[in-house]
Amino acid sequence: MHDVDGDNDWISTLDWSAYRRPHTDYVSKAFFLPGVAEMFARHLCAPWPTEIDLFLSHAGNTPPGRIVQAEDAFAADGTPIHSVHRRLDATMRAHADDLEIAIARSDVITFAEWQEICDAGDDLWHLGQGARRAVNGLAPIIARLAAEERIRCHARPINGGGDRIPIVGRTWWDMDPEQAVRRMAAAAIDPSSPFDEHARPTHRIFVEREGLQNAIYDAQRKEYVAIAFLEFGRWALRRPADHYAVQVAEVTAFLVQLMESGHYEHAINEDFQFEVEQKFGKPGLGRCYERAKAAAIADERRARFGRRRPADHGTGKVADTITSVDDRSPAWDTSSPEGGESGVPGCSEQGSEGRRADRAGYRSRTELATD
Repeated sequence: MHDVDGDNDWISTLDWSAYRRPHTDYVSKAFFLPGVAEMFARHLCAPWPTEIDLFLSHAGNTPPGRIVQAEDAFAADGTPIHSVHRRLDATMRAHADDLEIAIARSDVITFAEWQEICDAGDDLWHLGQGARRAVNGLAPIIARLAAEERIRCHARPINGGGDRIPIVGRTWWDMDPEQAVRRMAAAAIDPSSPFDEHARPTHRIFVEREGLQNAIYDAQRKEYVAIAFLEFGRWALRRPADHYAVQVAEVTAFLVQLMESGHYEHAINEDFQFEVEQKFGKPGLGRCYERAKAAAIADERRARFGRRRPADHGTGKVADTITSVDDRSPAWDTSSPEGGESGVPGCSEQGSEGRRADRAGYRSRTELATD
């Protein structure tokens, strides 16, 4: 069976130290390349380990090699299997040194020692394999976008000062996948010998902000990098961005259901937001809600819900227009431009409570009208 991860083991020999600190530590109007790589990774890689900080830095973790578990290295009576130990003794001892595990004898590793090495190294080995899969998939994508000038890069001297050197287009970024991985690891370049892997880098690589987000979102639609369960194939596991797309679709369907129920003809935007928050929680609000609402009212049959005015909840009628701040619903508190405890500009905590009461009142009146 072909060892896919074994093909990536060489990546661990590169220096990944640039990925071991937040990219925001580097003061610049542009983004340091490791930070850009992580931005792409969060949108393209699946499954992305959100609970692990600086995940890509683990590409430098020592690979496990073709080791076997203790049960396969010892006979049932605990006797070492000679062929396995002859092949893996040096590898297991090197892992023991890395993991600071003591081995008592120089001629043999015991079952307990072998098991301890495997248990201690398991997390680091898997993290390393996942990170190497990620950078092996991401590096060619980033290089291609730079070659096509979808993202624009420049180089700055590592020691500071000096002029920025534009490194834009195919002259700088036409390269094979291995060269792309090496450049991504170094996050630096020698402008006089940009494709010489033995040249000592003299300039750090930065990516300009303009156009970066659009390039990331476009790549998200076209590219996919699997960092676990490769046997499932591409697109088998959802990325964070895919979960968001599913959330938007679910909120859209819910809003369509509300709009077509006949009970929300005089509802205002906050009424819909209240119902969405009740069903989906905070993740259903904000940008997710705005995208879902736009999709829901795109149909002409529901377009009227995009032209709502604040309702007079005392009569159930919709106000014709807003002539001044004073004409707004009492739920709005405009007394504090800096916002109250709620943290929303122009809305105090009292205003928030008033809006919640109004939403609950709207639902009660709707239910009574239905009865």
